[in-house]
Amino acid sequence: MVRDTAMRLPLVQPMLASAGKPPARPEQWAYEIKYDGARVLAYLDGGGLRLLTRNSNDVTDRYPELGELRELLGGRPAILDGEVIATDAQGRPSFSRLQQRMMLTRPAAIRTGVTKVPVNLMLFDLLWLDSRSTTSLTYRGRRELLESLPLDGARVLVPPAWPGTAADEALEWTRAQGLEGVIAKRLASVYTAGRSRDWLKLKHIRSLDVWICGWVPTGNTVKALLLGVPDDGGLRYVGAVGTGFSEAERRALAALLERLAVPVSPLTSGPAPDRGQPVRWVRPVVRGEVEYLEYTKEGGVLRHPVWKGLRGSLAE
Repeated sequence: MVRDTAMRLPLVQPMLASAGKPPARPEQWAYEIKYDGARVLAYLDGGGLRLLTRNSNDVTDRYPELGELRELLGGRPAILDGEVIATDAQGRPSFSRLQQRMMLTRPAAIRTGVTKVPVNLMLFDLLWLDSRSTTSLTYRGRRELLESLPLDGARVLVPPAWPGTAADEALEWTRAQGLEGVIAKRLASVYTAGRSRDWLKLKHIRSLDVWICGWVPTGNTVKALLLGVPDDGGLRYVGAVGTGFSEAERRALAALLERLAVPVSPLTSGPAPDRGQPVRWVRPVVRGEVEYLEYTKEGGVLRHPVWKGLRGSLAE
């Protein structure tokens, strides 16, 4: 689970939530907001700060405003788990806006991004403090320690959690705010690497991980993406998505997909895609996420899909 880093702190593999239903005994759980952002672990040691993605990619330089975390903890060694978010005009987390920062690597572009699309770090767990690991403590114990730290900054925050007895309030509030949903966390659970049933994703809308199998061009940008999901050893066509992109995303995706062109469709099942428009097939190695209302009864394709962004290492 851990290995030494240059900062003398163990490298922790993050705990991941599983899709689920509301727990039968809510009093044994706590509820937190499910943010539409990018997961990071923050490592602080000797006054230094590193932000690592769930795949251990270093993204510290991309979010200089989050250096505030060093000042808040005053040099105390710590590992914290959280989510980097960017908000829209209504103050809601927007993965589309966050992608405008995630893709920046040049220092000048990052400085401009800090002004135009500032980010926040929402901290929800504490995995190391001072000289010891806290992963063997229960969620309740870790949460109490986290809330005892001075982490109320301008860009770094600890969002509130609802007790399980207020589960209905948590679900209703997040729905009213237009948020994705909540994460239910078992109070007695310890922090373990990988997917766990002790953390449950309760989403207000349906989402799906998809593979990009082709695209419809318009000029030098993407008009729509053709999507597939794994099925019987191949990829089943589940429809096309043409909404949810910024213009910058459309251009960036076109440049990426141009390099992955293949002469024939990688799709192996499902309804035939509409060929009324020119389709460019690609090697299916790029994964993304869409939100949708339901599958259509005729054809089994996604109804009203909306692009949410790239997922996996290509998105980091």
